[in-house]
Amino acid sequence: MHTTPFPPPTGDRGPWPEGAEDLLAKILFRFDRMNHFTFRQDVLGIMNASAKTPGIQADIREDYTPQSHVREILRVIRISRDPWTALDALAEALEELARNEGAGDWLKLVRRALRNSDDLPCSELLTVISELIEIKQPTEPARHLPEDIPGLRERNTAAMTLPALLDLLVSRIDDDLLGPLVVFLRALGDDLEATRKQPLPVLRRFLADHADRAPAPGAAAGPGERLIVQVRLDEAGAPQAGDTRYRLHVSYYRQPLIGGPFRRIGSNQDEPVFTKSELLRVGAARLVAWKELNLALRTPDPVRIEFLLPRSILGYTAELWSTDATRRPLGEFHPVVVRQLERYREPLGLARWRQRWANLQTHGADSTEVLKRIEWPPLDQPSAKGLLRWLVGKKHIACLGLTVPYEQLEPEVQYAVDTTMYYGGVPVLIWRRVSGGQDPLIAALSGYETTRLAELPDVVHQYRQDVSGPDLAPEDTLALLWDDPDCVDPDQDYSFPGIVG
Repeated sequence: MHTTPFPPPTGDRGPWPEGAEDLLAKILFRFDRMNHFTFRQDVLGIMNASAKTPGIQADIREDYTPQSHVREILRVIRISRDPWTALDALAEALEELARNEGAGDWLKLVRRALRNSDDLPCSELLTVISELIEIKQPTEPARHLPEDIPGLRERNTAAMTLPALLDLLVSRIDDDLLGPLVVFLRALGDDLEATRKQPLPVLRRFLADHADRAPAPGAAAGPGERLIVQVRLDEAGAPQAGDTRYRLHVSYYRQPLIGGPFRRIGSNQDEPVFTKSELLRVGAARLVAWKELNLALRTPDPVRIEFLLPRSILGYTAELWSTDATRRPLGEFHPVVVRQLERYREPLGLARWRQRWANLQTHGADSTEVLKRIEWPPLDQPSAKGLLRWLVGKKHIACLGLTVPYEQLEPEVQYAVDTTMYYGGVPVLIWRRVSGGQDPLIAALSGYETTRLAELPDVVHQYRQDVSGPDLAPEDTLALLWDDPDCVDPDQDYSFPGIVG
C-alpha cells in the first residue's frame, strides 16, 4: 500500500484564498484535451516522474468524470506538503503536453497572483481574472499599458496576450504592483471594442474599490532613483613584463529604482595607466579624488558600483578596492558587481538577454525558494560543448551559479559559460572565489530576507558587511556578475581612440 508523502497542512483550503481552486479548475478546462481521461493521466504521469511531486499519482483517485477528476487533482495539490511546488509541477506538465495553448498564460498569471498575495488583493483579483477569461480575444490590449513604467517600452508587448500582459504587471520589482495594474484595467474596461462590449461588473467593482491606487493620466509621480557608478578597465596595449596595464574610465548615471533606461550624469578618464596590482591599491582613491563623483556619492539615494572588466580579468576582486581615508573595502560601503566588457561593448543576443533579465523581477515566497532559482550548470570539460543546449528550453533561468570560480575554469568551459551569456542571454552569474559545491554559497545567502533574484546585489552587499574583517578568507568572498541590459552606454567607446569614430 502506498504511503502518501503529502500530509495535509492546517486549514481547509491550504495556501489558496477564497475562490482560487474554482478558478484553477476553470483554467484547466480551457486546455483542449482536459476532458479526455488519457490526457489527464498523461499529465499525472509527468508529475509522478517529476522530482517536485514524486509518487503523487498514487494519491489521486482515478475518475473518468472530468469535473470530479480535476477537482481531485487540485485537492491533492492543495493538501500536499509543498502546494506551490506541486502546482508548479502541474503547470510544467501542461506546458510539455499543450505548449501553445492560451490557457497556459492564464495558469501562469494565477500562479503569479497567488505568490504575490502579500502585495495584491488576491481574492478580488482572482474574481476579476475569472471574468476577464470570458472575453474572446480582446482587441490590442497592449495599447492600454501605462506609458510610464520603465522597461515596458523595450518589450514586444504588442504580441502579448491579455494574461501575459497582466502577468507582466504583477511581476514587477517595485513596491506598487497595484497602481499600474489598476490603470491598465481601467483603460481596458473603458474600451468597449477591446472587451467585446461585455459589461464586466466584477471589474467595475474592483476598479471602484481601488480608485485611489490609480493616478489620473499624466499625474504619476517620478520614481525614486539610484546612482550607478561604472568603473571601466580597458587593456592599454600589449602586456609589459608580464603585467598588463589598464586605462581607468569612470562614468556615473541615474536610473529609476524600478529599473529601465538610465541617463548619464558625468564621466572622467584617468591619463595614467595602471597594472592590476596597482589598481587594487589606488583605484578607489582615484574615484573619490574626482570631485564631481565624490559629490554625487554623497546622495541619499542607493548606489551601485559596476566594474566593466575584460573577460581576461572577470574574476578580479574589484569589491576589495579601498579608499585612502578608511582602508575599508568598497564592497562594504555599496553593492559592487562586475560586468563583462565584451558584452557591454557589443550587446549580442539582446532579445534573449532582456527576456531573462525580466525573470529576475519575479517574486518568490521567501529567500529559500528564491535561491532555488539559481541554476548550477555542469562545469566539466565533457559537458562544456553541450552547455548552450542544456540552457535551451530553460527560459526561466536568469542566474547561473558556478561551483568553480570563473577565473579558474578550464578554457573550454569558460568559453562555454561566455556563450551562455552571449547567445543564451543569461544576465547574472554568481560564484565563490574558491571551488566547491553549491551548498556553501546557498548557505551563505540563505540568512538574508529576499523575495526576488533582483535583490541579489543588496543581499551580497549585506553578506560582505557581515563577513568583513582584516583577515577575510577567500572562501568567504563572493563575486556577482550583474549585466543589466538597460544600463549599457555605447557612447563610452567614443572616448577611446581607434574603437569608434
